[in-house]
Amino acid sequence: MNWQDKTQVKKGNIGEDIIVNFLENKGFIVYKPITKNKAHWIDIFATKNKNEIYAIDVKTKARFNKWKAQGIDVKHYEDYKRLQKKCNINFYLFFVDEKNGEVHCADLNKLSDGFCPNNPKIKAWYLEEMELVHELTEKQKEQLTKHDTRNYEYKPI
Repeated sequence: MNWQDKTQVKKGNIGEDIIVNFLENKGFIVYKPITKNKAHWIDIFATKNKNEIYAIDVKTKARFNKWKAQGIDVKHYEDYKRLQKKCNINFYLFFVDEKNGEVHCADLNKLSDGFCPNNPKIKAWYLEEMELVHELTEKQKEQLTKHDTRNYEYKPI
C-alpha cells in the first residue's frame, strides 16, 4: 500500500492543511516536505519574517479519554528537543482534535516535563498548558471523522 493511501496519513494530511491555512492567515510563509511516500518527522517549517523560523509537527487526533491532555511518542519528543537544541530552532506542536473541534498549540520550550499516561512510550501534557488557537468548522470535523481509526469509544471524562 502506498504511504499516502493509508487512512491515518489521509487524516494527518487534512490536519496539516488546516494548520497551513491557519498559519498563512496569520501572515506566515509555510514550507512543507515534498517527499510524499515516506513518513516525515517535521510537518511544516514556517516563518513570519526573515529573522525566525519555526519547526512544526501536527498531530491530528482526539485528546485522551481519561485526561484533558494530548500526547506524542517519547522518541519523537526527544528528536524534537535534540533538533531544537542543536539548531536553535523554535519547535511547536499543533494538536488538531476532530472530536472536540479544537486546535491547541504548544511551544516545546514552555511545556512542563509532562506525564506518561499508562504507557511509558507516550509523553503527554494537559491542554491547559497549551494555547487554544483555532476552532474547527463542522465541515473540517466531518472530513477528519471519515478517517478516524480509533478502535475504542471516545468518552472523555
